[in-house]
Amino acid sequence: MASNADTPRARALGAELRQARETAGLSQEAVARQVGRTKSHVSRWENGRLTPAEAEVAQVIQLLGVPCAERERLLDLARAALDPNWIAPGVDKQLAALTDYERTAKLIVNVQPMLIPGLMQTYDYARHLMLAGGISAGEAEQNARLRVGRQHVVPKTRLLALIGEHALRYPPCSADVMVEQLDHLRALATRDNIEVRVLSYESPLPMRFGSWVLMEFTRARPVVHLEHYDASATITDPKSVARYQGAVATLREAAMSPADSSALIADVLDTMKGTS
Repeated sequence: MASNADTPRARALGAELRQARETAGLSQEAVARQVGRTKSHVSRWENGRLTPAEAEVAQVIQLLGVPCAERERLLDLARAALDPNWIAPGVDKQLAALTDYERTAKLIVNVQPMLIPGLMQTYDYARHLMLAGGISAGEAEQNARLRVGRQHVVPKTRLLALIGEHALRYPPCSADVMVEQLDHLRALATRDNIEVRVLSYESPLPMRFGSWVLMEFTRARPVVHLEHYDASATITDPKSVARYQGAVATLREAAMSPADSSALIADVLDTMKGTS
């Protein structure tokens, strides 16, 4: 059983095995006894630090009663668990891994040129984005609830938001929804663990290549997550991640101070209140 060095697919597999075990109402000890492993093995499978063999995954998911329709997907995660990077169609494919990364991160840096970062979005703002993406109203409501539900990590970790001025001035939603969103953003910016910095239209080049999230951990290597229109990617390759870390330093230096950023948000909010 080889170490997987905490790769994206290993995290996703572990998170889903943990969720399946909890749904089945079994402890880690109980699963370990059934598959002939120690509790430590099961714990490391679930936190992504160790990859179970494909046969072991098959044994575990059968024990936990994972639906047949989901079994092949989990086995595919196990087969490719050693790959340090993961590109997948559909932004939902990596949700389990992303949620687990957010839950354990000591620092989350969210670079967003055009939108409010996901961990700072209100329900209505998120729902409007989902609807604009062309999905049904029911799916938009469900996805917005999932996004807001992930925000339980916000009080527990350091969060740096580097937001483009465009995201403040050109909302993808109605004025009343944006007023609520900006008010929420301004309130978040007052928290001790949150730093909000706005970058002007003349921001450095790294800001113009789209949105991404850098997550750093106490006992694991950093990760970069990219989410596009209908695909997502998670990168753990050290050289690639180092370039994103360098970009964060560049953007932070070029951004407005937290005080100036808060003042701009308040100014835009006052203007928008007059139009809502």
